[in-house]
Amino acid sequence: MTQTPIGIRVRTVAVSAVLALVTTLAGGATAQAQQAVEPAGVPTAQVPPVEHACVFEGVNLNEFLGVTQRLIGPPPCREAFVGEQWVRTFPSWGTAPSAQGTVYPAGYTPARPAPMDDFISKFRGVRIVNDIGTRQERSFTFGPEVVRRITLDSETGILFASFATPPLHPLSAGGHTTTVFMHLSAEHCDGLGTNPDENCLPGGEFQYTGVTPVRFFPRNTA
Repeated sequence: MTQTPIGIRVRTVAVSAVLALVTTLAGGATAQAQQAVEPAGVPTAQVPPVEHACVFEGVNLNEFLGVTQRLIGPPPCREAFVGEQWVRTFPSWGTAPSAQGTVYPAGYTPARPAPMDDFISKFRGVRIVNDIGTRQERSFTFGPEVVRRITLDSETGILFASFATPPLHPLSAGGHTTTVFMHLSAEHCDGLGTNPDENCLPGGEFQYTGVTPVRFFPRNTA
């Protein structure tokens, strides 16, 4: 069954140049607004560079996440070549840096005192769905290993968990889509506010991103 995002609200946080590479997603099962409003299957326009360097907001995400394969995720990085493996990255999740000074919605009690520890303890992984809702739909499930970095932003004092999957199989030439579903063992709140729709993620599996269009190019077009 295809799940749909509950709204398209996004919490935007002023982050440093490094952590601006991914917009923090919030709102429980909400989708990243930019991805959610894009028509599924719309092809991107440019042939990708031969080298694997996904540069977003001035940051080389391949270096930041320790990925040598082609990265697919933010708007400048949605093209690949037929035959090459690719890695899905998606918006980071931010929390208060420690238990001190945390605030939560009424009735919520974290399983761990520090919000990032609470998130990691509940994070079970993600399911990447390619070409969702079509005859060629395929799903790939990964565990906690998709958390590649946990970084403290010195300007905001927020901890960010950044994600990248193991390599995925190449797709055929043309337009495709890729959608991320996240799985938590129980509800998690970030310790940054009292609004469940903006500061919490639900337990179970939920749609974390919108349907993101990507395009694979034949090698001879490079």
